[in-house]
Amino acid sequence: MKFKSKLLILTVIMLMVVSIPVMAQENSEVSEAVNEGIPEVAAVINGEEISMQELEEFAGVRNVLMQILQSNQEFGTVLIQSEAGENLINEFRRYKLEQLVTSELLIQEAKNRGLEVSEKERNEIFDQQVSALKQQNNLNDEQFERAIQEQGFESLDQYKEMFMQNNMDGFIVNKLRDEVVDEVSVSDAEAEEYYSENKSEFEVAEQKKASHILFDEEAKAEEVLSEIEAGADFAEMAKEHSTGPTADNGGDLGFITADQQGLDRTFRDAAMQLDVGEVTDEPIETQFGYHIITVTEQKEAETKEFSEVKEEIKNELRSEKENQKWSEFVQGLREDAEITINL
Repeated sequence: MKFKSKLLILTVIMLMVVSIPVMAQENSEVSEAVNEGIPEVAAVINGEEISMQELEEFAGVRNVLMQILQSNQEFGTVLIQSEAGENLINEFRRYKLEQLVTSELLIQEAKNRGLEVSEKERNEIFDQQVSALKQQNNLNDEQFERAIQEQGFESLDQYKEMFMQNNMDGFIVNKLRDEVVDEVSVSDAEAEEYYSENKSEFEVAEQKKASHILFDEEAKAEEVLSEIEAGADFAEMAKEHSTGPTADNGGDLGFITADQQGLDRTFRDAAMQLDVGEVTDEPIETQFGYHIITVTEQKEAETKEFSEVKEEIKNELRSEKENQKWSEFVQGLREDAEITINL
């Protein structure tokens, strides 16, 4: 196994510079476009400076421009040499600065409240990170450590230290958000009111549990259909003859609906016309071949009872309330802060 092919998202970005004259010229042009007429301090938030270098690293303007030049040199040249292009670049820079200002305000507030991430919490967060990366890249412990080393880390401890340093501000902002929205709640009455006003969201269409046997040739499908009509077991015939992926489980496709996406329309229409225990009277042709279809179970269309969806509704409403409260909190921080923008 080649571990280099298993790309881990380690928040480390490496910029490769091709040292040929054209690229060198482009790099010089980009530098001039990025640096021209720009102040050293992009903004000041409650006395704390955000340097232009911090903004450039956050926004990645240079990298974006280099990528544009490499993919379309003519467009990139117009972008960095025209007034309209300069205005567009500066607008993007201001957009990213707004994000950075908000981030700085939240970090300041979290620190003012004395919020910290305990050693236990750090370990839990890191363990989750490692577990997710191993699962995402299909690696066991030994393979993961080897992949870490190939990314330039001497040990798992060194990777952990880097991960914590790069993400600690985000961790304390998450704790701040938890604190801000902690008292948000949704009552049963609120959930029931939502249910009453939005019952259509909880309607469930008629469902039929379908099974099928797939054939490459129509003649073979007709032959097996005759055996089924003579009393042969449908599931056993599917296991023996079907060329589809559901053959091993007797052709069972589970429950389907009349408007289900991802299912051939001809097949779907034929299946939904069947009653429980009924089999199509002829093979149904689709792009995949010829099908014999049966329905083994049916669920009538219904509207779910409030008791079935109460927790789902409460979770959704709680999430909306939390987002609203957090948004208002962030806006309040901005209104109360002393912010100077130099762009």
